[in-house]
Amino acid sequence: MEPLDLTVYDKNIRYTLSHGDQSSTHQTPDDGLNAMFPTNIKYIFEEDADNVELAVADETIENVIIIYLGESGALEDVEVISDRYELLGFRKRTLGTNNEAETYDIELDVLSEFSDLSTIASELSLNDLIKLYTTQNEQLQAISNSI
Repeated sequence: MEPLDLTVYDKNIRYTLSHGDQSSTHQTPDDGLNAMFPTNIKYIFEEDADNVELAVADETIENVIIIYLGESGALEDVEVISDRYELLGFRKRTLGTNNEAETYDIELDVLSEFSDLSTIASELSLNDLIKLYTTQNEQLQAISNSI
């Protein structure tokens, strides 16, 4: 199995406000804003699950990202277990083929906790406020659809 490259993008609206007028729907993953690259990754395969020691709680684990791959290595689903982030969606970016096996990166869109925006709301125009709350409503809808 080829190693997976995993990139996580935090789509919290507060980052959009701190980076100008660009709405989060117009940002592309290529701009690198709010990109996180998970570290301390442990690979656990289904056939190895019986041998994994889970009795000892690891206090250094902050978030768990579960990636479901099919027998052929195709991406099937992603799940995020976290107190700080909710999964909005995921996608794979195909990089090409290597010996007839597809290689790709996995990109996750997550949402960190909503911030209190009341301090800056008075400085925004009505159109900007509408865009801001529309984006937040779309994010809440994506979260509720995943439940």
